[in-house]
Amino acid sequence: MAVSIDLDFPSVIVGAITFWLLVKIMNRPKNFPPGPWGFPVFGCLPHFLFTRKRSRDVFKDWYYQYGPIYSLKMGSAYVVVLNSIESIHDALIRPEFQDRPRLDFLLVRKGEGIALGNGKVWQEQRKFVHQIFRDFGVGNASFEDAIVEEANFPTDALLQSDGKVINLEHHISNAVSNIISSVSFGQRFEYDDKKFQCILAKFEDIMQPSILRFGLSVFLPFTQYIPFSGSTKIRESLKTYMNFYDEITIEHQAKFDVENMKDIMDAYLLEIKKSNKNERLDVFNDDNMFWAIADLFFAGTETTTITLLWAFLFLLNNPDVEKKVKAQLNKVVGRNRMPRYSDRPKLPLVEAIISESLRLGTASALSVPHTAATDSELHGYTIPKGTLIIPNFHVIFTDENKWDEPAKFYPERFLDKDGNYVKRDDLIPFSTGVVDSVLGSSLQGWSSSSSSHTSCRKCPSRFLTGEGRPQLKESMESFTDQGSTKF
Repeated sequence: MAVSIDLDFPSVIVGAITFWLLVKIMNRPKNFPPGPWGFPVFGCLPHFLFTRKRSRDVFKDWYYQYGPIYSLKMGSAYVVVLNSIESIHDALIRPEFQDRPRLDFLLVRKGEGIALGNGKVWQEQRKFVHQIFRDFGVGNASFEDAIVEEANFPTDALLQSDGKVINLEHHISNAVSNIISSVSFGQRFEYDDKKFQCILAKFEDIMQPSILRFGLSVFLPFTQYIPFSGSTKIRESLKTYMNFYDEITIEHQAKFDVENMKDIMDAYLLEIKKSNKNERLDVFNDDNMFWAIADLFFAGTETTTITLLWAFLFLLNNPDVEKKVKAQLNKVVGRNRMPRYSDRPKLPLVEAIISESLRLGTASALSVPHTAATDSELHGYTIPKGTLIIPNFHVIFTDENKWDEPAKFYPERFLDKDGNYVKRDDLIPFSTGVVDSVLGSSLQGWSSSSSSHTSCRKCPSRFLTGEGRPQLKESMESFTDQGSTKF
């Protein structure tokens, strides 16, 4: 007996379209890197939701399974993850991979900065900001003075804690933010200043979303408009910072003196005045200045704070290293002054500790994504236009094939047999060709030198032995990996 199935024409069309969409969603582009399977609509996002592993460990598992270049689908976006020095270097020095994805949910104001900008405007801004950071930053006497002044505060907080538990991250973040404020705005804030503390809290809201929450906003844009979502909180925090920034800008404009340039904002205001005359306001204008200086704060405060926090923790958990670096600092710098920039070549162990802290306690396991500006080729794979490119620092810094005992804090791996500092090409904590390569390395390296000296000279002995020593632990899902911040 024959069975008859009646299908009307619309049902056939809907079924065919559904099947075609599923095939399109599940299939990869031609000659695309291998990678894990994903769910319809959500891609690989559920892999991070239904696991107790840290996101960086999920990415590392895929590296072991698929190799140094693999791909995945995140929502509607294709992502290529780079897990080797060679692939990162080859990709990010090429113009077609230097663009950043547009994160429209962050745009509380017009303009482009240097961290997430693209094209000619980004290139000119980046060049200009790097130059003025060199003028007012690393090697500049006022910049050094700002670091020396602030370096004492975190360790003084430890000394004054009198056995009570304190949040060292909070004190380090205060110090780093004041350093950036000094070079950007020409002023510092008292640590009990309510407005300053409010801004620091907003920085944390912006920089501390989980990969899952941030990923939902980027890869599933409709979630941006869900009340109480992570993107909503980020936008509100950015608006608070914008109001704070506008007040400082008005003060600077009122006191602007071309014969007395004190900070980065002054230099940028001068460039805006020049652009007014040359009709070049597409590059240098008030909105772009807002984002450029915001990038200094957001990129500098959080990553430098986390690096310094890890350096503190590593030293406190490795008293043998602490003893050696204390001896070197006393020999070169003495006990009556803080180290200066000119001392760095004579402090190879300090340099090694900074490098090892950057490696083992890297502030960002995954770099901020780039995006392919055109259809491109990389290591034999085809990379379609619009694909996100993410360097995976965690794999590179913990690869057993590159590092002996990668889980061990061992600064001597950056020293030669004569005790001289050796720079390693496989340590790229600020990536290759990215905006913070100069800004980040300058601020973190020099402030780490001063903080290492201060902590070794002042650190209470109760932290160096026994139960008083803070333990190393890591957060589950933070963009920046932190040590135990409670002392």
